[in-house]
Amino acid sequence: MRALAWILARLPLGLSAGMAGALAWIWWLVIPVRRRVAAENLAAAFPELPPGPTLRRTFRELALGYVELLHLDRGRLPGVRFEGHEALLARGANGQGALLLAGHGGAWELALTGAARVLGMPLSIMVRAPAHPGSAALIEGLRARSGAELLDPDGGFKALLRSVRAGRIGVVTLDQRQNNGTPLPFFGRSAWTSRGIGVLARRTGVPVYTVWQWRTGTGQHVVRFGGPLALPDDNDQATATCLAWVEDQIRAHPHGWLWLHDRWKVPHE
Repeated sequence: MRALAWILARLPLGLSAGMAGALAWIWWLVIPVRRRVAAENLAAAFPELPPGPTLRRTFRELALGYVELLHLDRGRLPGVRFEGHEALLARGANGQGALLLAGHGGAWELALTGAARVLGMPLSIMVRAPAHPGSAALIEGLRARSGAELLDPDGGFKALLRSVRAGRIGVVTLDQRQNNGTPLPFFGRSAWTSRGIGVLARRTGVPVYTVWQWRTGTGQHVVRFGGPLALPDDNDQATATCLAWVEDQIRAHPHGWLWLHDRWKVPHE
């Protein structure tokens, strides 16, 4: 895996983009891992979009994003444009702390590690390692070298609470299923969602900012920060407000989201 990563980090990105496109066709036609789940999710949210072209583009951009992350690790990806990050950087520099609502749109790994590495943003992120040992070692190394604080999801809520209170920026995602969460509307269907962001905001008293990212070309990305969000006092309503914001970002860039994740599965079915 390390040898392959060494090679990919040195290939021209145009060639890597072609390879990612070929992998997307192989996934669609030969090794359709989670293809049915992805197609059903996309059809429910965007019935007007053809699944084949949209999901192949999703897979292509997902694969290419990790190659670009290898280039960023070597300091060779100048086409990442950060916007609206000044307020968050100021809070981090002053030790005030904040929450950052994010999601799995576009090259999310590249966006967050880039914000930590390039901008010096003091991020604290709950992450799970890939199941494959070789991939896990590689990805964890890339994440660690960014300077972000990596938190284990087991016990991660308390760790994130401590980090935010210590003046760091805690990253929270709501677009993956939380089996112990609460069902909230997401693209018109109930989706089990973590209530953590509302609890964290109430306990810490810090504002909730936002970040989303999308591709504009090979090696070219926009990472846009925004907020703070105006959240109601009720925890479920606050979480629903955040989830609605995530839905709006996906609607703006539907091919860029992780449709392969079974977001609407009912726990314990």
